[in-house]
Amino acid sequence: MKELWYKREAACFEEALPVGNGNLGAMVYGGVKREKISLNEDTLWSGFPGAKGPLGTHEGVAEGERLLHAGNVKQAEKVVWEKCLSEWSAAYQPAGTLWISFPDAGEAEDYRRSLDLEHAAAQTVYRSGGFTFRREAFASFPDKVIALRFTTDGPQAKAVVTLESPHPSRPVAEDGVLALRSIAPVYSAPSYFACDDPIRYDPFDENRALSYAAAVLPVVMNGTCRVEEDRIEIESSDFVLLVSLATNFEGFDRPPRESRIQPLAVCLERLRAAAALGYDALRERHEADYRPLFDRVSLELGGEDRSSLPTDERLRENEKDHADNGLAVLLFDYGRYLMIASSRPGTQPSNLQGIWNEELRAPWSSNYTININTEMNYWPAEPCALPECHEPLFDFIEGLAQNGEKTASRLYHCRGWCSHHNSDLWRLSEPVGGPNPSPESVGWAYWSSSAGWLARDLWQHYEYTGDLEFLRAHWGTLRGAGLFLLDRLQDSDGGLITPMSTSPENRYRLNGELCCLSENCAVDVAITMDVLSACVQAARVLGTDRALAGQMETALETLKGYTVGSKEQLLEWSREFEEPEPHHRHLSPLYGVYPGRSVTEQTPEWFAGAETLMRLRGNDATGWGIAWKINVWARLKNGEEAKECLDNAMRFVPAETGCSYGGSGGLYPNLFDAHPPFQIDGNFGITAGIAELLVQSGPDGPVLLPALPQAWRSGKVHGLRVKGGKSVSFSWKDGRVERTDA
Repeated sequence: MKELWYKREAACFEEALPVGNGNLGAMVYGGVKREKISLNEDTLWSGFPGAKGPLGTHEGVAEGERLLHAGNVKQAEKVVWEKCLSEWSAAYQPAGTLWISFPDAGEAEDYRRSLDLEHAAAQTVYRSGGFTFRREAFASFPDKVIALRFTTDGPQAKAVVTLESPHPSRPVAEDGVLALRSIAPVYSAPSYFACDDPIRYDPFDENRALSYAAAVLPVVMNGTCRVEEDRIEIESSDFVLLVSLATNFEGFDRPPRESRIQPLAVCLERLRAAAALGYDALRERHEADYRPLFDRVSLELGGEDRSSLPTDERLRENEKDHADNGLAVLLFDYGRYLMIASSRPGTQPSNLQGIWNEELRAPWSSNYTININTEMNYWPAEPCALPECHEPLFDFIEGLAQNGEKTASRLYHCRGWCSHHNSDLWRLSEPVGGPNPSPESVGWAYWSSSAGWLARDLWQHYEYTGDLEFLRAHWGTLRGAGLFLLDRLQDSDGGLITPMSTSPENRYRLNGELCCLSENCAVDVAITMDVLSACVQAARVLGTDRALAGQMETALETLKGYTVGSKEQLLEWSREFEEPEPHHRHLSPLYGVYPGRSVTEQTPEWFAGAETLMRLRGNDATGWGIAWKINVWARLKNGEEAKECLDNAMRFVPAETGCSYGGSGGLYPNLFDAHPPFQIDGNFGITAGIAELLVQSGPDGPVLLPALPQAWRSGKVHGLRVKGGKSVSFSWKDGRVERTDA
């Protein structure tokens, strides 16, 4: 069975088990005497459209570029810090907690808590007083509710259900339903920013931010139930709780005050429709929706079967010998499960924590960090046959492009659209920095190539599906990302270079000072190559914009490419600077290897330079950083180095480290990826990396086993996708393909 399982209830978030339907998320703790279900809704964010007006100026950008070009790096950084940055992004918010207390519960025996990946359900089973108690939880995409069932083969048990919100809230008197109305904050500062009032609310009835409702409908099969304003009291041996959440979000550009949506009415409608179906039908509809997605791909890697060990024990055991191939398969499947659970058509895209967050001030605001992390969330979508789950990102990109067009025009005087390193529900496109940005902010905030990185997903989806109508529908947005990059290019000694920028979050040392700004950063060069090439190909396929495609081709021919350093490594910046962090977590200069395609065996000097740089960087990092390395080593055709990275990614990280920042990456007991703290991109990056080791899209078609680790000598895979709309299934033995299936 494909499952995570444990012998004890969860003590914290990093041990609880996630269920979700893209819109609703829940973390299930499996408490015997008091069950905790933490709740999320994907549109519940702080702020509102226009809450943070842009502060940066074109004059600041132009002045910074002049100073940098003249060699005055620190002065340029001072100008960018003072004149080019704006406010923080909005922050993703927790919706509340559902508590189910069992006042007469005894001590548990034979306790087992699990997450069934094949059926997308969390289960808790134990014995007490000679009787068996069972619980099940799942989140239904077809019926937009979370369903929880509690049964026992013993006498009727007492349960008290309460619902709480971390935000200002009011209980609602609604017949047969426990409900509350709440409001989101108008402002939420990042957890790393110290200030006196980090969370701010409007008055409840004058709220400019989002309003939302949470509601619980009990369905008692036998026994009694009494619903009061602040609780549900049940005495039963078989009952169901149906949970619904809704906000008044009506669009990234529509102020919540103008919304016509009544969140409580939405909740009640969904709950009553679900109750009318009945639990068994709800579960059948849930599986009928989920299984066709999850079952498209399967993987076997052979080796010893350690599934009889609890998952946290498997993690610890694997650290001793790195021989648990089944654990790698479980992680691969878990990433696919998390994608289906956190990103479905019509929902918001997965954020830094997917859709699961309990903190008012979550790590990095649980926002969209678009200098790698949001993009990594979607690396498995196409190769792992989940293109539907990619759709929320496409919708996000289209909205971001609308705001990004204004930013490109105002801040850079360029056509097209751009975005920077952070975004949010409201499609923020400005470079953030907070109300009082520090000089250090420049290194992570001032980077304007994220639109190009995001736009490549549009082209990639076309490459995998061949969907011409999709490409035609999104051509304007892909074209706009290319236009911005084209307009930003500058002539330097007869060649084109990318202008003042950073290599995301990394720094170099110059004249004893730490600096970040540079011209022709490798990542900007790589993204420019990537996007302009995609635009040229798309224009040809669509038979449009021939003149623009010609300009882009000319730019590609005169673009100064990567630079190779004294150690024959690809350089990160325009020159070979001293690196204070030679093992930096970001692999920005290696974008051209993965996810891009400008560094391949057909560019041997760059390919060798990429391998050298990878060896200089080492195989350790934060969680998502290690995941990126798996994919890069796969593209470099080195399965052994990739396997070492995967082993590092599968280290056990104690749950009690929680939200603490720093340290090497690994996995928490619930297999959430530890940056640390938790970031879901590492989970998705690992899944993509495992797929990349087994199948790649080559210039002449699928390449099977391009970077197979020695430890995976025999195995079987079904359903992976490659470019051209092809599905690939095959088995291998002793490192050689044995059989392929059409």
